[in-house]
Amino acid sequence: MDKPIVVGSVAYDPKIVTIWDIIRDYFNDNGVRLDYMLFSNYEAQIEYLLSGKIDIAWNTNVAWVRTHELSKGRAKALLMRDTDIDFKSVFITKASSGIKSINDLKGRKFALGSADSAQAAILPLKYLQNEAKDFDDIEIVRFNSDLGKHGDTGRSEFDILDAILNNEIDAGAIGITSWVRMLEDGMFPSGEIESFYVSEGYCHCNFTVIDTLDESIQKTFTEMLLAQDPNEPIIKKMMQMEGLNKWVKTGQEELKGYDVLTTAMKEQDLMKNNW
Repeated sequence: MDKPIVVGSVAYDPKIVTIWDIIRDYFNDNGVRLDYMLFSNYEAQIEYLLSGKIDIAWNTNVAWVRTHELSKGRAKALLMRDTDIDFKSVFITKASSGIKSINDLKGRKFALGSADSAQAAILPLKYLQNEAKDFDDIEIVRFNSDLGKHGDTGRSEFDILDAILNNEIDAGAIGITSWVRMLEDGMFPSGEIESFYVSEGYCHCNFTVIDTLDESIQKTFTEMLLAQDPNEPIIKKMMQMEGLNKWVKTGQEELKGYDVLTTAMKEQDLMKNNW
């Protein structure tokens, strides 16, 4: 290849540089030129992918749905982390709140995370609208932070936990990975916070290309990542930082995991790529 493969990624945390340095060096050491470009928000990354300024984008599920829509179906998902499959949203509350189901939220304050987060805002709002008998009687409170990063930082989800602990709200929506971290890190007294709703599974991030990208580049990029040995110390370090056990191809079954988010984003008028 005359030119390096250029991959876009959003810098939501300083560790992103380390992660992509490892991936870049892995490709280059194995004879494939690759470089990466960092963005401060997914909307800019989508524009660069659609205009051909980058070859591949490491996209959230929201960025994938938007890219697929704006490209008129010409976007293609190559592969993803094993942990991007069967992702879930979780509703949490104080154990003493008396809230045991969505229908106990009538007259209560319920928090959503960043407006562009699938797991903490877009999908939880859809689940509430679909399942709450008294949706109009639920007071929705929004915690918008780090907009443009589609919930990657998790900041709004931890803001929701703090607000529940401080009795500012009654309950709220977070992603399953944040919930696991809160439990493992002991971020509240044991038994004080509990979950009362876990959503069906859906898919999260993927590597996205436009179908005009040379198929040999798509094939090389996919095969190189699938060939990574998770027992190799430097690869193991990268995978731990990126939160995966292995890379997997995105097939038709995985693509179905974006259907519910696509529907929610159309219903909530979120297909515009405002940047």
